[in-house]
Amino acid sequence: MSIAFDRRRMLGLLALGPLAAPGALARPLDQVLSTRRLRAGINPTLPPFGTFNERNQIDGFDADIAREIARRMNVELEIVQVGSPDRIPFLQADRIDIVLGAITRTVERALVIDYTQPLHTQSVVVLTKASGTAAPIAAPADLNNPAVRLVQVRGTVGVPWIQANAPRAQVTLLDNYPDTFRALAQGRADAMVDVLESIVVPLRNFQGTPWKVLDQVLASTWVGIGVQKGNYGLRDVLNVILFELHRTGFVEQAWEKWFGEKMKTPVPVNPMF
Repeated sequence: MSIAFDRRRMLGLLALGPLAAPGALARPLDQVLSTRRLRAGINPTLPPFGTFNERNQIDGFDADIAREIARRMNVELEIVQVGSPDRIPFLQADRIDIVLGAITRTVERALVIDYTQPLHTQSVVVLTKASGTAAPIAAPADLNNPAVRLVQVRGTVGVPWIQANAPRAQVTLLDNYPDTFRALAQGRADAMVDVLESIVVPLRNFQGTPWKVLDQVLASTWVGIGVQKGNYGLRDVLNVILFELHRTGFVEQAWEKWFGEKMKTPVPVNPMF
């Protein structure tokens, strides 16, 4: 009876295919140290978090952070290119040891990976112009005006915020950021609501436009470094290193180097983690 049950159970698991297989075991800290190699997943399509430099190598804020972490661990850094859809699967499959790339801390992700303490934040803000808008925009509340023309990329964080806080505004949804910025620059729209860190670099392509970011932060998210679920040894070391990088100002210096300004919502230096 038990044999028949085991066979049925095995056949059921085989029918489920790869989804039923457990994830590959993460390399423990002692293996990272013994091989002297830390594999960091970085997305080069999220400038300035990740970008390709003139030598076609992955560079950016995340690369600077990963290089400093490896230096302090006395290991070599191997940067592995990842994208937004595959970065967590790469971690689960043990193709990388850590993952960066603006990986916002959420409950859904925390169920499948472990996070370090925050590396940086992301801030949702209002982007408008100092002049040329259909109505004056000095505060987020000014967006709730039938004369205000908002433009947004479909599916971004600004859309639900506008639905809840500026339902009277005119809203145009576009498919990508370049078209959105072009609409603002050409005077076909007055403002947008988005993550500040996502718009810093694209704005540089429209130097002649009098851009203005309102001071008020509508929402802030916390971004840590991801490690495979249960890889506590590596996570604990990363937390100590991140504390030192924040305490010594390394993170802020790297941020200003790549973003050209201070972090909108600073990460407090906290020894408790």
